[in-house]
Amino acid sequence: MTATTSRSSTDSAEPTDRNGVASWLALESDERLRWRGRPRIQTVYPWLAGTVFAMAAIAAGVVLEFLTVLALGWIPILAAIPVWPYVRLARTEFVITDHRLAIRRGVVGVSVRTVGLEQVQNTTVTQGALETVIDAGTVSIETASGSTLAFRSVDAPLEVRAELERAADGSGRAGIPGTRAQWTAIRDAVRDWRVALEERNGDERR
Repeated sequence: MTATTSRSSTDSAEPTDRNGVASWLALESDERLRWRGRPRIQTVYPWLAGTVFAMAAIAAGVVLEFLTVLALGWIPILAAIPVWPYVRLARTEFVITDHRLAIRRGVVGVSVRTVGLEQVQNTTVTQGALETVIDAGTVSIETASGSTLAFRSVDAPLEVRAELERAADGSGRAGIPGTRAQWTAIRDAVRDWRVALEERNGDERR
């Protein structure tokens, strides 16, 4: 599968997007917004389908007299089930700037996590069968600290990954010596040393 990335739509929408992001992410004066997105609303559909099926089953049970009329009281409760995942998706946002990437989450409160582009090590894209059809997927980002962030169920995940890698290889790494491959090799070597040291300490305890 191949994908092409168009910068024109992102650049033209930047002034409006920047104002929207500023409400939860304080952008620096020289910081440029490169991409902004949300999870696909289609991820709520399984919840909605399950709820509709359960409501139909209750209604059919009452009509066929398998259930009492009191069972209809569950219908408004079931109808509220898809609301929570929908609101959670609506309150989730992903951002890539030329300095960092950020994830905003929260329904009642707000949680914002940011990572500098210089910390980005590896990126991967995963797509399920349905996501491949609708061109959605998850972009996972591995950082130098070993933690992983995920832009889940976003549109055009291959394009998002390409935009992230361009940002990480660009001004976000200005002044930092070495290539990504060199820093990745260093990280892997440090991890190997840590594993070897832990195994050695374990042998000494025995």
